[in-house]
Order: sequence, then C-alpha cells, then structure tokens
Amino acid sequence: MSGSMNKVTPDSNSEGTRKLGILGKISGIIIGLLEHAFYCYGKAISRAPFVFIFLCLVFTGFCAIGLTKFTTEERPFKLWTPTNSDFLKITDWKEENFPSDLRLNMAIYEADNVLEKQVILEMLRLHDVVVGTSVGDASWERVCAKVPTLTAALFGRRKRDVGDEAYPGLQEESRFVRQTDDYEEEELDWSLILSREGYCDFQANMEQSCLENSLLEVFGYDRRDIESLSQEQIIDEINYADVSAVFGFPLNATKFLGGVERDADGLIVRARTAMHLWFTKVNRTAIELGEYLNDGGSGSQVDLMNFNWEQEFIKNVLNETDRPDNISFYLGASSSFGTISSSNIEGDLQFLSVGFGIVFIYVVVMLGKFNLVEQRPVLSLLGLSCVGLAVGVSYGLCSAFGVPYGPVNSILPFLLLGLGIDDMFVIMQAWNNLTPEEQTKDLHERIGSALRHAGVSITVTSVTDFVAFAIGSTTVLPALRSFCLYAAIGIAAIYFFQSTYFVACLSLDQRRLEDSRHGLLWCWKIKNWSPNECSQRDLCQTFFTDVYAKYLFKLPVKIVVIVVTAAIVAVSGWGLSNLRQEFDPIWFLPQDSYLYNFFMKQKYYYPSSGEEGIVYFGNISLLAEMPKIEELVKQLNENEYVAEVDSWYPAYKKYWEKQGISVPDPEQTEDDFLDQLSQFLHSPSGSPYRSRNFRFSGELICYEKAPPVTASSMNYKHKLLQSSQEKSKAMEDVKTIVRNVNFTGYVRPWSRAYAGWETDQVIEEELYRNMGLALLVVFVVTLLLIASLPTSLMVLVCVFLTLIDVGALMHWWGLTIDTVSCIDLVLAIGLCVDYAAHVGHTFMTHTGTRDERAKATVGRIGPAVLNGGFSTFLSFVFLSNSSSHVFLTFFKIFFAVCLYGLYHGLVFLPVLLSLVGPAPYPTAHAPTPQPTPVFTPTEKRGAIPNHEFIEKSLDTEDQPEVDLKQDLEKESVQMNGTSDSKQANPDDQQEKY
Repeated sequence: MSGSMNKVTPDSNSEGTRKLGILGKISGIIIGLLEHAFYCYGKAISRAPFVFIFLCLVFTGFCAIGLTKFTTEERPFKLWTPTNSDFLKITDWKEENFPSDLRLNMAIYEADNVLEKQVILEMLRLHDVVVGTSVGDASWERVCAKVPTLTAALFGRRKRDVGDEAYPGLQEESRFVRQTDDYEEEELDWSLILSREGYCDFQANMEQSCLENSLLEVFGYDRRDIESLSQEQIIDEINYADVSAVFGFPLNATKFLGGVERDADGLIVRARTAMHLWFTKVNRTAIELGEYLNDGGSGSQVDLMNFNWEQEFIKNVLNETDRPDNISFYLGASSSFGTISSSNIEGDLQFLSVGFGIVFIYVVVMLGKFNLVEQRPVLSLLGLSCVGLAVGVSYGLCSAFGVPYGPVNSILPFLLLGLGIDDMFVIMQAWNNLTPEEQTKDLHERIGSALRHAGVSITVTSVTDFVAFAIGSTTVLPALRSFCLYAAIGIAAIYFFQSTYFVACLSLDQRRLEDSRHGLLWCWKIKNWSPNECSQRDLCQTFFTDVYAKYLFKLPVKIVVIVVTAAIVAVSGWGLSNLRQEFDPIWFLPQDSYLYNFFMKQKYYYPSSGEEGIVYFGNISLLAEMPKIEELVKQLNENEYVAEVDSWYPAYKKYWEKQGISVPDPEQTEDDFLDQLSQFLHSPSGSPYRSRNFRFSGELICYEKAPPVTASSMNYKHKLLQSSQEKSKAMEDVKTIVRNVNFTGYVRPWSRAYAGWETDQVIEEELYRNMGLALLVVFVVTLLLIASLPTSLMVLVCVFLTLIDVGALMHWWGLTIDTVSCIDLVLAIGLCVDYAAHVGHTFMTHTGTRDERAKATVGRIGPAVLNGGFSTFLSFVFLSNSSSHVFLTFFKIFFAVCLYGLYHGLVFLPVLLSLVGPAPYPTAHAPTPQPTPVFTPTEKRGAIPNHEFIEKSLDTEDQPEVDLKQDLEKESVQMNGTSDSKQANPDDQQEKY
C-alpha cells in the first residue's frame, strides 16, 4: 500500500473520523446482530444443503395449495375505481335495484363513401351473417332484444302492404285524422285517438322484431329494393327518411354517419363511416340459476348462452373472406374488452421466457469463468429458479387469503427476476471478496462468512422494497392494492429463497468446483486441471479501477458532471411539470387489436358524443316529488357541462296536458297516478321510457294501472370534455345539483365514465402519498445502514433527482399518471436507492482524502452496482416489443430508472462525495488494491483468496490437510504483505455489500 494512501492531510477528513454517536451505535448493534445471525445461518445451510433445499420446495408446495382459490378480476370498475368511491356504491345499488338487461355490440364501416350501394349491400350481408349466427341452442332470435314493430300503413313508409288488412278499423280513423286542419303528422299518437281498450288490443298484436339499428332501417332490409336504387335515390332516402321502415318509429339516419360532407343546401352527399348496432338481452332467469359469468368487458353478469353466442358472433363478423377490399370493418362487442385485455397480457408473458433465457446467459457469464471447472451454469439455473419459487409462494398465499389477481400483476415475474438476480450477485460478490484469512477456513465457515457480508445488503434492499409495497397496499385503488400485496409477499419470498435455497446450491456447487468436477456435468471429474490465464481476468473490474476511477475525479470532469446534472434536473423539472394525470382503460388493449382500432375510429369520426349519465331514483314517491324532478331537469339543462337531458317527466307532462289534465295535480291520488303512468308508458311518446327508465314491483299491463314503482331513472349527456379537470368539475356539478334539490329518497347520478373520472381525482394524491411514505421509509433504513446523516441525505437526493428525471421521461414518452405508472414509480424508489446506498456506505468505510476514498469506492463497488443495474435492465428489455400498456409502461419507467439511477449512483454521487463527503467511520480502513493471483501449470486446487483461486503445487491426496492449510496461509501473507499477528479484523479489510 502506498504511503499517500495513509497520509493524513488537512482536507483529507481522516483526522476527522468521528466518534461513534448514538446513531452509529444503533446501526452497529443492528448490523452486528444481523451479521452474526447470517453467519450462523450460512454455516447451518452449508452443513445440510439438501435438507434446506427440500424444506424450501416443501414450503413452496404448501403455499401453492392456495392456488386452488385463485381468482382473477378483469372488470374495469373493480380494478381501477377507488373502493370507497360513489361510483362503486351507486353501481352496487344499480345492480341490485336497476340491473341492465341489454348488451350492445357495435360496428363501424369505413369507405371512401359509405352511401354507395356496394357498402350498403355489405351491411346487408353482415346483417344476414348475424341473423344466421348460432352456437348450440343460442341463435340470434333467442338472444336478441325485441321491440314492438308499428305497422307502416300508420306512417306512410315501407311495408305498405301491412296494416290495412290487419287493422281495418284504423283506416277510416286515420283518414279522418289526416283531414283535420290542425293535424300534425309527426305528433300522431294513436293512444290519444283510440279508446284504451282498442289501443291496448292494437299494441298486443304488434309484431316483435330483434333490435338492430343501422342505415338498413331506411331500406327495410330489402335486397331487391336496394339493388334497384340509383345513387341519387340512395342519397335522397338517407336525407329524407324520418321513420324506420323496420320498426315504424321515428328515425334520424344521419346519426349513424361519420365524416359527413354536405352540399350547399345542407344535404348529405358523402360520408366516410356508418355505424351498425346489435342489441342482445340478458337472460335473468339463467343468471338466477347460476348459469352466468362475470364479463370483464361490460363489468356485469351475462348468461352463458348470450356470452357464447357473442363469441361466435365476433368470429363470424370479423371474417373478411367475402368483404370487399375497399371497405374496412371495425367491431366493438360487449365482451371484447375483458377477453382481449386479459389474453393480451397473458400472450405477452412469452417475453418472460425470452428474458429469462437472456438473463440466464448473462448470469452464467458473470458468475463463472471461461473454463471447464469454474463455469457455473447449474448454479445459475438454480439461482434463477428462485424466481419461480417466489412466484408460487406469492400467488399461493395471496390466493389463499382471497386477494384477486389483476392484469397489472403480470409484471410481477419480471420484477422478481430483476430483484432475484441482484441478490444472487450480491451473495456471489461477498463470496469472491472473502479475505485471505477467511479463504483458508473450511467450506462451512466460508459460506457463513459470505452470507454474513451479503446478508445485510440484501436485507436492506429487500426491506426497503417490501415496506414500499406494504405502504402501497393501503391504497384505495384495487388494482394497485392487489399488485402491492402480491409484490410484497413475492419480495419477501425471493429474499428468503436467495438467502437459503441459493446459498445451499452454492455450497453444493462449491464442493463440485473444489473437487475439480465439470461445471455442467458434475459427475465428470477433470484430473490435473488448472485454470487458463484468460479466464481469470475481470475486464469490468479493470475498467473501473484503472480507467473510470482515474479520470472521473479530475477537476474538469467534476465540473462537467455537476453542470450536466444541473442541466438534466432543470430540463427534467420542466418535463415533469407537463406530466398530466389521465387514465383510460382503453390503454390496456393492444394497439393491433380489433377493439382498439374500433375505439380509435369511434373517437375520430364521432367526436361529438359526450359521456352519457343516468340519475337513479329509489325509495321515493314520484307523485310527491314531481316538482323537484321538474326543478332537477331545469337545473341540469342550464348547467354548462350538460349537453342534453332525456327525462320521462317532460314527455309525461306534455302527454296529459294535451288531454287537459294538469301535471302535477295536487289532488291526484297515488292510484290515479299509477293508472296514468301505465297509459303513458304504453303510448308512442312514453314507450321509449318503459323498460329503460322504470322498474316495477310487478308486471306492467296495458289495461291496468302500473304496479308500485321500485326504481326509476332519467338520462342526461355531458358535453365533449377534454381535460381531467373539466371532467371532474362536470361530475361534481351534477352531483351538487342532485344533492341540492333535496329529494326525500335515494337519488344519485351515475355514469360509466365516472369510474375513470373518480380515479383521476384520487390517483395523484395516492401517488404522492405512497411515494412520500416510501421515501421516508427508505431514508430511515439507509440512515440505519449508513449511520451518517450527510451521506444518507446525499443518497436521498440521488433518489429524488432520479424520480424527477423519470417523471420527465414519462411525459416525453407519452405516459401519464395512472394506476400502472403509480405502481412502477413506487417500485422505482426501492430500486434506485440501491444504486446510491451501496456507494455511500462504501465511501464511509475508507480513510484518506475525499478523492482517494471516492476512487476506492468506485473501484470496489462500481462493478457490482453496474452489474446489478444492467441485469435488472436485461430482465425486462424484451418488453419493449410488447403491445400491452402494462408491460410497455413497465419497460419505459424501468429503463429510465436504470439509466438515471446508475448515472446518479455511479457518476453524480461519487463526484459529490469527493467534494463534500463526510468523515469516515472510526473503524474505517485505508483502501487496499486487489492482489494479483499467481498461477503455475503444476498448481492444484486450493483456497480462494481475494476473488481468485490460488493453486498450490502439492499433491492434496498425499499431503496432510493441516500442512496444506498452513501453506495457503503463508501464501496469503505473502500476497497481502502482512503477518497473521498483525492482520486487521476481516470486517475492516472488507466493506460490506
């Protein structure tokens, strides 16, 4: 060791080695107890490795029993909406009191002009395909939602041959009404013309047709009629059709069109897209019998017959065999979201196997050496198998306790793979860094010593990660809570298996190595083996010691590092300020899926469609609350964020005022109201509200008064809103309006969009809360480990700067603050602290000037930190090819964490420590260079001093073991330039990693 390394200078801080304060004493006690415990544990494992391996496997098998209760959660509402949100509470009430029986399947046709005959005929072909779709007992006729069909004779539209013969009595009345001077055809209401009995008879005989809405309603699905029309006639039909030729109800055909072009008179002459809708009805009887499943796409229950038909429907309509090349087709079925999002994530798990293979090769290269004996492929594979064991424990225990598995949890194997590799390298680093004295001991002592040094480090990193996720599990976001619980248990499991299972495997592999057996074929013993010189070179260590540490601490380089770091922080701060908060479940769809393309076309061609909402009424008297309902309709219409209100009440009031009856009528009884309500709901003006907005305690019959109303509703639609602030304000305005009207019963506004809007309200707060608590815990743990407040603060600064840079890169990479990024950012804290904490701790263990200590720190710990960061990057690098939002977000954020974390840990922090680093520990030692191993062709296998094998020219089969040990100790003395009597404590010769 050179004299300059021991020389004390005024600015060296070596004379400033501080006394061990209370913080240092606490840290010393904790670390001392941990080291002793790990030392004893390592010795026990080495003495009975097969026993510990067997116990690990049995423990994993026992935990895996919990997989019998494994459940997945794919319903968006149950994943991304806060558990205490109004949305979920109202949704639960809705499912119990106002369940929806309709399922909607939508399609969009795109062409240069969808109003051409070829496109309309393609729509008709798809109509025929859907009508002919069946699977088992399920057919379109059995699953479709049916509505009454009015006769065309009443409205003068298509189906002209129907009506007069069926209802001859109506012909004369119709002629009489049409000749009345004040007659308005669009307001013709047969319930006002006919007697109640006559109208009810007329309605009872109406034909029921499957509900299907599209441009085909204009042409009545008549192929011969369509084929006979010219292009001009088609355009005229589309522009002037006002009644459905299929159902007889009013029709506005233009609402199906997108990308519309009009002439000077405002008439449509061209359109790029047309929409097609098919409605099916849920079989409630089958659901009550248990023949149903929870559909992740719609978030509701659906009977098996309906669901199976829907899957066949999707397959048939997506078949492009007979579709013209110039027509594009986009489909959005009710079950598509849940099916595609889950299958996409499961399909992308293939990247786990690819990443595992690459990581395996990397681990083999880094753990072993390039010769027949010192290679460690079996040990590498067994070490990586710890990931599988940890996954089994995590999934098993969480399933046993009823924690559902969410789509985000699929990144857990990648996480555990990265963490497991880090722990494995730390243990091997400690094994290779054993002191010469430790190398001379038997295998059990050496294993115990290695685990003593490594145990503290992997405990610190595991504790920080575990606590970070334990804090995250307290969130109100179900998907985040589920992942954090799975991850916390997985991290604890990987920590246990690496410190037990892997150490046991290391013990067995070391026995094999010291017996000169082949690294892959353990039964093959290689006689007269000696390592080649090339395999003993560590290029990474040489780079850090002889190149990197030599130039990093020159004054010009330090200035550049500080300036570059400041510039990065400034630019990243600006980028972070632009990071927006937004979440959309559509992101969970692969961008090459048919459903994702459908949503993109819908958003592009139908942008004016604001989010729809419903106000639910329960446990109230509609008769008594009519004035309040009228006030609610008025205030909603006046709100700046509401585009329209569709309530039954204005139509009900207009219907009876036509007949000279005032609404509301203070003298009206409940029975009178129910009788009038029944008449209204069976009339043309009231029938749209009958099944959509009312639930009764019994069957609603046209001839009789309505049963008591158990629940009712009214619809409204928001204007098109852009920012999350606008959406939140719009939602709160509606809630406030409903609340201030002061209804006496249960009245709540609900919208499917409110699930995401309420998540947006809390997700930022949840992120900052979780990150703040995680940073606090990390700081406390590092403070106990490092026992230096200045160094711990510097480590925290590095973590904080890394998070700023990661947030900026998220913005530039198109990410937002959502549930997935929240998970990754909490995890990022645990990972990036590792890069800086070990550098700060190693700096405290060396004496000398700040520059000397920083150089020694980089040379000693730099390779291990770089190795850990790069191996973590390798574990998820192939996720960059994924089409899953979960995996892509994971890749982007962790790429940033590895990049900026390594920069701040290996570049910025060493420079900062070289400038303002605190005094070292009282027990710190002067940094010593690594000894250079010496090999001769005749050397045999011996101990392993300081990273390398020392071979002795002794015949170990003839020489007594004690003589060999004494010879090795002499060799160690020669290499280190010291005697046993003067040798320092091994802990002082070696920093803990």
